[in-house]
Amino acid sequence: MINEVWTTSKWKRLSQSGKNNRNKLEDGSVSKHTGGSISIRQHKKRMQETLKCLPTGVELYARLHTKQSTQEYITPKEAKVQAYESAMVAKFGDDTSCHPLLDNETWCDVSGGVKKGRIYGFGSVSDPASFLEGTSSTITSQEMHGEMNAKDAEMEAKHQQMREEMDAKAATIDAKQQIDAKYEAMEKMYAALQNMMGN
Repeated sequence: MINEVWTTSKWKRLSQSGKNNRNKLEDGSVSKHTGGSISIRQHKKRMQETLKCLPTGVELYARLHTKQSTQEYITPKEAKVQAYESAMVAKFGDDTSCHPLLDNETWCDVSGGVKKGRIYGFGSVSDPASFLEGTSSTITSQEMHGEMNAKDAEMEAKHQQMREEMDAKAATIDAKQQIDAKYEAMEKMYAALQNMMGN
């Protein structure tokens, strides 16, 4: 059955068209990536587990377009990455911790924009920043760290409040137990006094 499909002129035409598209030169080289059959999202997830933080756009791009053994880019297109890094420094300053994980506008400017519904280096992902961050914001790692610290402080304040409430309840319970114990002691004394008086 497979031979019947693969030997048709329509299939051969589609196969040749796909082969030509895969081998088409763009910017002086054939478009390639080293990600294998693993999705970009899976690479991002693995990198996040390894790095213990979200990978930047450049880190993810480098992971998908370099030889793992030599860390060399597989095509001469790394000039786009270098241009992106330079543009980010010009736009946001030298401190990379203040840079967003990915600035869509800058990446699209240096990579040639959207072509056939795809962004160079990210395939059909329509918003790489939202893909990297899980939102469509361009939050910097410094801002993210600040937000996490604020949430941590808020959680600690709530935890402290709960501890204080529990301590207050424990003190109330302890005071009630002391009052109950005194009441029982007074009842015993009263009963003893009545016995002594002969009633």
